[in-house]
Amino acid sequence: MNNILIIGTKNKAKIDQIKSALKSLSVNVQGLPDIEFSEVVEDGKTALENSCKKAAYYSSAIGQPVLSTDNALYFDSLSDDKQPGLNVRRIEGRVDRPTDKELLVYYSDFIKKLGNNMNGYWEFGICLAKPSGELLKKIVKSPRIFVSEPSKKVIPGYPLDSIQINPKTGKYISEMSQAETDAFWQETIGTELCDFIKTSDIY
Repeated sequence: MNNILIIGTKNKAKIDQIKSALKSLSVNVQGLPDIEFSEVVEDGKTALENSCKKAAYYSSAIGQPVLSTDNALYFDSLSDDKQPGLNVRRIEGRVDRPTDKELLVYYSDFIKKLGNNMNGYWEFGICLAKPSGELLKKIVKSPRIFVSEPSKKVIPGYPLDSIQINPKTGKYISEMSQAETDAFWQETIGTELCDFIKTSDIY
């Protein structure tokens, strides 16, 4: 069994997230190597389509299997035309990439206008690609409580963890200890992700 799993990103927060989720497996989770890659145009219609585009490109580029994820955000009781969906960072019609601070301010105000707290979920599109071009796919939905009052602790790359509450503990996700973070990701996406990895013919 190959114990190295390459994640198709250089975002430390995302790599740490997957490490936590897969902690029960004997897998050495690593990000992409420190080389230049072409930009992957994420123009898929779903989180799964985008994750597959990234996984396929990076796997072909480095000649190894690569796991990529993409996320879409949905709030309960919000009409389809108002859902962030895949466009979490495309706020106010902007075409540039907002900073973590700008994103946090925008969604704090957004939730405040809708009553200060909302239930919702993240849809994780997960794809494991082989250099041969074969793609293994999985979708996982992870519920959250979103609040308008942000935590003072912000995780670089994942600013919205500062306005998300663990539904079971009522604690800000950004304020959880490492042990709490590991347990959270293992419970929310880890079980399904571990099963996905274990049933592949790669790991």
